[in-house]
Amino acid sequence: MSGGREGIDNANRLIPGTPGNPTSGDPTKLGKNLLESMGLPRSTSWKGYQAQHIIPSQLNKHPVIKKIGMEMNDSTNGIFLPIPSDDVSSLSRHRGFHSVYNNVVRKQLDKMDVNQDIAVLEKQVYELQQKLNKGVENGLPLYKTKINNIEEFYKSGKNKNLPVWNRGGGATEELWERWLSK
Repeated sequence: MSGGREGIDNANRLIPGTPGNPTSGDPTKLGKNLLESMGLPRSTSWKGYQAQHIIPSQLNKHPVIKKIGMEMNDSTNGIFLPIPSDDVSSLSRHRGFHSVYNNVVRKQLDKMDVNQDIAVLEKQVYELQQKLNKGVENGLPLYKTKINNIEEFYKSGKNKNLPVWNRGGGATEELWERWLSK
């Protein structure tokens, strides 16, 4: 199998798309594709949730993503996450851009050798996507904490006034890298 388009069986790809031609990301399209994959009409409301790209759409021009040609809005690259609220959820919370998460994913892609065969890269991206998805499903945070001087915050007991999911230190690259290296 070559590193180009020849020999690629698009019907059996792990990552939907066309080699060399990644698509741009659109959270609305992703959300509609997620709904459709659940057997729901694309017009169904997902109020209280946002569609999260597992491999962030901002990375669609990364050399590895470009080479494998990822369809960024395919339902396999998404998950509905609740927006921050007082409701209990084991999922990560989502509201817009998440630089810590994006940096971790970019660094993981940077570790891949872009000169490898497309099928090899596709498998590596798929495995990364599965680990990231599991982390998000398990509630790993996507955002840094907005609490200044977190040690003092805990000592003062102010943390007891917050829902348990808002009490942590927030997302760090180290936290996500530890998760991915498990």
